[in-house]
Amino acid sequence: MAVAVIFGAAIAISAAPAMAATSSHNVALIPTDHPVPPAGINGQDGNMPISSYVSGRPDESFAKFSFSDLALNQITPANLSRFDTVALIEVNVSELSTDAKAALAQFVANGGKLLIHDADETHLNDYSWLLPGSYSTQDGAGCPNCGLTAGTTKITENSGLISGNPADPNYVNLPELQQYTDAVGDANLLVSDDPRWFAAVSGTNGRNEAGAQLAYASNTGLIVFNGFDTDMIKPTATSPWRCVGTPTFQCVGSAHPSVDWLAQMWYAELNKSWAPASSGSSQGNNGLPQSNPVTGIGTPISPVQAGLPSSKRCVAKRTLFLRLRNLIRHHRQVVQIDVYVNGRHLIRERGHWHNVTLRRLPKKGSVVVKVVATTNRRYHLVSRVRYRAC
Repeated sequence: MAVAVIFGAAIAISAAPAMAATSSHNVALIPTDHPVPPAGINGQDGNMPISSYVSGRPDESFAKFSFSDLALNQITPANLSRFDTVALIEVNVSELSTDAKAALAQFVANGGKLLIHDADETHLNDYSWLLPGSYSTQDGAGCPNCGLTAGTTKITENSGLISGNPADPNYVNLPELQQYTDAVGDANLLVSDDPRWFAAVSGTNGRNEAGAQLAYASNTGLIVFNGFDTDMIKPTATSPWRCVGTPTFQCVGSAHPSVDWLAQMWYAELNKSWAPASSGSSQGNNGLPQSNPVTGIGTPISPVQAGLPSSKRCVAKRTLFLRLRNLIRHHRQVVQIDVYVNGRHLIRERGHWHNVTLRRLPKKGSVVVKVVATTNRRYHLVSRVRYRAC
């Protein structure tokens, strides 16, 4: 294992404004470079590469980064200050103490980079504590052993983390990743009502539940969430290729990905520069696009099922009647309903369901009503209707 020997070279994280960082240098692996306890046949699943290079891309070497293990009980402000980057490797959030969570949140607020690699070894991790405010951000329930079923995945916008353009250095061939690995079907999906989280890749798991597979947020520093299952990642470039669908998960002959795309994403996350946005920047903090909020991701349902009037497009007398009980009749697994008007949160119901009347709607222009229903597996069902004031 590569170990950071000279801590003096680390970027100290203090309460002072963050400086721009060109890439990660000193990286804390919490608790180590693989799941604890080890997973899979002979403990091979999810061993993140920390030496060698990305298989298929020899110019992308992990030797440029220095890695050190950091146990859960060692997560303190003093220890984190030795690193510019911290990576949570399949950590169950329930195992983090209140003080550890506070230290990680402050690390980001002080300008650090936090990478979260979350896969089917974890379940319903709640990350709401990472950013200030009363929003909810967490994994939906996992989909163990769904890797042989469908699932979908789509890059929402090319960026410094991932790109669908083969000419870009951060290119990832998602169809090839899905063909040979269980990364998509077994992915953990991030769902959130926090407008500060943005999706780089969105999709569905093997149960057709929707969320973000790769997402990011900023609070001076940078947070990156990666929910792709890393069972098939290669710990070194010379390690055997691993493929889903064979008894020992060993690829047969030359039938394997052209590049270790999981390792490529890991490398891109480490290599990503980050800094607060300069005045007038079109990209927002850390040079990443802000056009695809995670709040917009969910399984679409019809307006009728959501209780939204679908036969009318005119809001008379600035009122609109919503039959939210229809939603519960159609979807018994719903545990929470939120209603937004033109992006503003107006109603939240839990457990006691009522039909409601929206009043004092805009006098002019369009009125967009969005209903978001959260299921008992923490995924979102979403319906939107655009009306006009009349």
